[in-house]
Amino acid sequence: MSITEYPHPVLRKLADDIEPSELGTSDFLKLCDEMISIMYQASGVGLAAPQVGLSKRLFVYNHLGDPNKPEFERIIVNPTILEYSDGVELEDEGCLSSRSGQCQGCVCRASSVMVEYVDPVNGGKIRKRLNGFEARVFQHEYDHIDGILHFDRFCPEDRTAIQPKLDELLAAYTKDDGILEPDTTRYANLQPIPLPKKGWLPPVVESMALSAKNKANKKKTKKGKTSGGGGFGGGFGK
Repeated sequence: MSITEYPHPVLRKLADDIEPSELGTSDFLKLCDEMISIMYQASGVGLAAPQVGLSKRLFVYNHLGDPNKPEFERIIVNPTILEYSDGVELEDEGCLSSRSGQCQGCVCRASSVMVEYVDPVNGGKIRKRLNGFEARVFQHEYDHIDGILHFDRFCPEDRTAIQPKLDELLAAYTKDDGILEPDTTRYANLQPIPLPKKGWLPPVVESMALSAKNKANKKKTKKGKTSGGGGFGGGFGK
């Protein structure tokens, strides 16, 4: 198996459910192990089945991206996102299916999600709430099995900025079946919504940013300086 790149049509399909009869079989578990191996080889933190040419509702991830910490590896089968938090976070994302850092841009994700999926061995249902970066990774990979790519969520300015790199991928694709844009219905129902413009903040984030700014100004008045902030990097196994 190898990484499938944009604009291969499998990246735009609504993936098929994994059949109960597949769960726990040696072939299925071997597939999951191979996907985890490819994810690490590509320095990613997640990998969805469509990214290796398989239209299946399956993805794997380790949000730490550390092969020496396999206890954080997850195999996600037939998932559903039951609930998106009102709070969101804006961070840069890249994707292995579009050369990672070459096509980075800001993506708005729910800061917390309630998810449900089935155990890859016995088919039992697993339900849990994910937060922070793990929630972001889950949402990114979940998009893949719905035929959505990370840059579909970019603001127009960021999408324009990466278009030359996307054009290179288009030029390298030798078939005539490439699909450039997502399904319009699924795109219209994205949660959170794609960024409408650069610098835009959803109401919850805008309120938090204003509060943080006010606190920073007070701190500056008292101490004469403010502390710096960090950011999210690329290299998603997306």
